[in-house]
Amino acid sequence: MREKISKLNFLKKLSLVQQLIVVLSFVGLLLVAVMMPLVDYNLSSIIDSQMYETLSISQYAVINDSYMPNKQAKQTYHIIYNSSTQIFEKSNIVSENFVLELYQDLFGKDLQQLVNTSHSKVKNKGTFGNETFYYMITRYSQDSQYYLISIVNSDYSNDLITSLRNQIIYIQYGFFVIFAIMMILWVLTLINPLKKIKNYIDNIKNRKNDELFIDREDEIGIVSQALVEMKEDLERQESIKEEMIHNISHDLKTPIALIQTYGQSVKDDIYPYGDKNSSMDIILENAERLEHKVKSFLYLNRLDYLQGENNELGTFDMKQLIEKIVNQMDALKLELTLKTDLEDVCFIGDEEHWRVAIENIIENATRYAKTEIHIILKEKYLEIYNDGDHIDQETLPFLFNPYVKGVKGQFGLGLSIVSKISSMFGYQVHAVNQETGVSFIFRKKTAL
Repeated sequence: MREKISKLNFLKKLSLVQQLIVVLSFVGLLLVAVMMPLVDYNLSSIIDSQMYETLSISQYAVINDSYMPNKQAKQTYHIIYNSSTQIFEKSNIVSENFVLELYQDLFGKDLQQLVNTSHSKVKNKGTFGNETFYYMITRYSQDSQYYLISIVNSDYSNDLITSLRNQIIYIQYGFFVIFAIMMILWVLTLINPLKKIKNYIDNIKNRKNDELFIDREDEIGIVSQALVEMKEDLERQESIKEEMIHNISHDLKTPIALIQTYGQSVKDDIYPYGDKNSSMDIILENAERLEHKVKSFLYLNRLDYLQGENNELGTFDMKQLIEKIVNQMDALKLELTLKTDLEDVCFIGDEEHWRVAIENIIENATRYAKTEIHIILKEKYLEIYNDGDHIDQETLPFLFNPYVKGVKGQFGLGLSIVSKISSMFGYQVHAVNQETGVSFIFRKKTAL
């Protein structure tokens, strides 16, 4: 087993062209080792048929044209037999003793069987001495007492086999050579785009600008297009990260500066807000702001990690979860009317993550709503409506992008978290400007 693995590893070290040459050489040897015995075996029936056809044609000339070939060696022998006299009257065999020997050891039984039956022809082959002979015995006519025995030496068949075998070998290896050339040319057409892809990846790794265009619709074309899209996505993610760092650093700068300034003032017994408690309240408020922003940032990155995990997803009762969240909000005694229209619907995913998503949407709604929030849960969707001002049309396409600053100066981490959670469990969320407000709608993604 290890030897086989080592042989495969040897192939992996070679280029595609070298691998192809090795494979083709192996196939060529396999053709010689396996195909040729099969060719020889299948040729036997073809040769037998050809030999009998040769004898039949030769007999036709003798019977119909009364043509008897000259007496010479290494040819088709013809013998005329008279069944009434049981005498071989005529032949082109030099030796009469040889005729008798052939009769006794080769075709005698078939001749007598034919004479004693109504059959007009018999063909067979046999061994005489150390040689193989093909023979055919034919009655001249239905009532005739004359029979023509035609015999041919197997030397002819051997020559024919050799000739046919050589032709098959030439044709076979001709096709093999053509196939090998086509395969090598095909591999060469693969190497060039693969080199382009490698150079493109190297440039991406080294942060060099480069373009990749491969006009193919096969797997190589698909891979090249995926690499281009990956590069564009990486550049987009890099731009988002840079903007994120800028926005977060700017957003965190204010509470950190306030905490530092007020902390130092309190340490020096200076109270910017009149007394110690008021000043400490400002410090604690900004510390909470800072904590909230950091937690949101960490949670968003945690979702990125969880999204890459292949966990089996269960279902939970979304109606029950919304009712819990609404009860908690009622306890806060908000100056908003909270309406619900809920059906018994189950959602796919983790209940705690969905709690975070819905609470973020509701928190966003309370920030913008004027008088009411309306939560609608149906079989095919979940809608959270607020009667606040419309969202700018320019902002709508980017509303759920990470680290996008909202209308009231809040960075969009909350909505980004909502979008991540929805996508992670196979749902999509979008915002729609209604006639008198804004709706956030969750729907299950449709399969392509």
